[in-house]
Amino acid sequence: MDSIMPFVLENLRFKGVYIGADTAIQEILDCHSYPLVVQKVLAEATVLAIALAQSIKYQGVFSLEVRSSGPVTSLYVNVTHDKQVRAYATFDEKALPSEDDMKNETLFGNGELLFSVTQIGQQPYQGIVLLKGDTLVDTVLDYFKLSEQIKTELIVRQKGVQTRCLMLQQMPLKEGDDKEEVANLYETATVLMNSVKDTELFYENLSPEKLLYRLFHANDLTVYEPTTPVFSCPCHKDKMKRFLSKLDAKEREDLYQDGQIVTECQFCQRQYVFKHEDF
Repeated sequence: MDSIMPFVLENLRFKGVYIGADTAIQEILDCHSYPLVVQKVLAEATVLAIALAQSIKYQGVFSLEVRSSGPVTSLYVNVTHDKQVRAYATFDEKALPSEDDMKNETLFGNGELLFSVTQIGQQPYQGIVLLKGDTLVDTVLDYFKLSEQIKTELIVRQKGVQTRCLMLQQMPLKEGDDKEEVANLYETATVLMNSVKDTELFYENLSPEKLLYRLFHANDLTVYEPTTPVFSCPCHKDKMKRFLSKLDAKEREDLYQDGQIVTECQFCQRQYVFKHEDF
């Protein structure tokens, strides 16, 4: 299922999003030969990055990065404003846990989660939180609670590398809103969201719109036009050449092997070959 479907509940008091990115994630994974546990955590990080990107307005690139001391040493996901996605991971294969152990402690040890937004003509924004709780979902929820102070509920479920995400957030109170009443409505909506079954999330004949209606039909649900996440890597030879051209001659000379420099994009594994005459 490939869909990013925004929705609102209770007369715009809450906003949410459904995310499925099967094709994009599979195309990301097809660029690499990752063990299953790395595939699963990279798929999880990808839908979380899309969810976080969906929660803000930007024109550029949103990035989610994990840096750690554990077996999975880093994860990196880029999401553009038009939902082009790419991602990669680095890891110590000998130290990896089993494919069923998706806990922060065993995958990452000590580490941090970084969010950044890069926009043309604007200063980049970056947020950093320590990895907390059992999973990446717990860390993201902690970020919203402490850094953004936004009431947020998140569900991420997996069937192999197929990954689904539901996110719900409370909007700022409107004039005349009863705080207790809104809190009760939010609690009801989160209970309904958490009632979703894996058989519903991964049932091919149940569209995201029908799933959301099944969950929230009594909550003044409005569903918006979905977008489709796609895998795309904007790397190209000219960009690599510009980078190498900025090196001084000695630094560049040290990179030559058998008369050529071979570079490789970490995201898509595409290789670019340069010779002395290229510079």
